[in-house]
Amino acid sequence: MANPFGQFLNDEPEAAYFSYGDQWRTPNMKKFFQSQFTNIQNQYMGALGSQVRQGGAPTQQFTDFLGQYDWQRQANEQGVGRQDTSRYSPFARWMT
Repeated sequence: MANPFGQFLNDEPEAAYFSYGDQWRTPNMKKFFQSQFTNIQNQYMGALGSQVRQGGAPTQQFTDFLGQYDWQRQANEQGVGRQDTSRYSPFARWMT
């Protein structure tokens, strides 16, 4: 039997997005993805646009898109979790 509330997540994309918070495994990932809703929703809209350009109907649901989203890879590509060490190597200036 289908979940009678399943449509709610498609009607409320922010609820769907934040329901995937368990995929954000570290505090840095959580902090990063809490501010990425708009960017990821835009990626979803681009995926729908690709479906249309290929002659199909935009049938993919946002929840399906999020279920296939590679959270870990995206975090790694954005450098989430990497420590900024620039503050430990001060700018060197040579006086002549």
